[in-house]
Amino acid sequence: MRPDGTPIQALLWRTLTPAIVIVAVALGALVYVRLYDTILDGFSRRLATVSALTGVLIDPVDHDALLAMARPDADAAAIEAGEGYRRNVEPMRRIRRELGLTYLYTQAIGGPRDVLYVLDATEGEEHSTIGSPDDLPDDTLAGLKATQTTGAIYASPIQYQEQWGLLKTAAAPVRGAEGRITATAGADVNISVIQVATQNAVLASAMIGLASLLASALVILAILRRVAQPIEGLKADALRIATGDRAPPVERRAPREVVRLRAALAGLADELVAAMRAARARTLAEDRARGVEAIRQALGAAEGGDGVEALLQARARAVLARRIAGRPELAADTEMLAGPR
Repeated sequence: MRPDGTPIQALLWRTLTPAIVIVAVALGALVYVRLYDTILDGFSRRLATVSALTGVLIDPVDHDALLAMARPDADAAAIEAGEGYRRNVEPMRRIRRELGLTYLYTQAIGGPRDVLYVLDATEGEEHSTIGSPDDLPDDTLAGLKATQTTGAIYASPIQYQEQWGLLKTAAAPVRGAEGRITATAGADVNISVIQVATQNAVLASAMIGLASLLASALVILAILRRVAQPIEGLKADALRIATGDRAPPVERRAPREVVRLRAALAGLADELVAAMRAARARTLAEDRARGVEAIRQALGAAEGGDGVEALLQARARAVLARRIAGRPELAADTEMLAGPR
């Protein structure tokens, strides 16, 4: 026997679940994009603030002297051991460590390549000694030139630098003793730091997506309990009433439309019961009439009266008459009783 269609609960699941999954994925992607943009904006603000603070903290006189000595052939070890270098680089090293920056330094445009490093708070193998030259991406170099010309803080997108890898950079002006902008203070963060923050954003997006799916599943369950189950129950009541069960539909909590449909079904059930009773009464009357007609035919169209009792009385009189006629003594008595006197 083939099933009579798809149950409404299964139909709702099939209809709503794909839509909810799509909405949850779209919501997670939107949250990820927003969080990623927020993370990048936060790093840009942090780098810009740190570079501006570094540019203000540096002693202009010391930096002018160090800038004059910043050449590729300079004795970098002796210069960096001097009081002027250490007095300015130590605060920069503390700032870099506490804020988790990758690089913090000052640089001036010029030299054999794009820029020359002056102060560098990085320690270890990646430390750039004073006077070290370096090449920069074209847009970063253009940003540094604009900073050194206008004094505006420059914040770069994530860029690949051949020597340092993927970096996000901010640069602020460093002014000399005469108030002119002589260099820029740069603050860099490596992409790995941003990736860690991005992974946290991805995790947050996934959690939001799962929470959305869970909330949507709860909504579907509520819809099923509120709508689908009453309709399924109403269907079962209709099938039960169709089989002849006289009990009214079961009262359940349901939406207004389902309640109205249930009331209509209850009225239909009452009409069906009344029709069944009327049909039964008509059937009984017809059976009685057919029985009377059969008896009348069996008794031979007796005279007088109507109904079964009259027919039986006529039949009894006929039987008695035959019996009396067969007994002369009774016939004489009957003649005497029937006389006018």
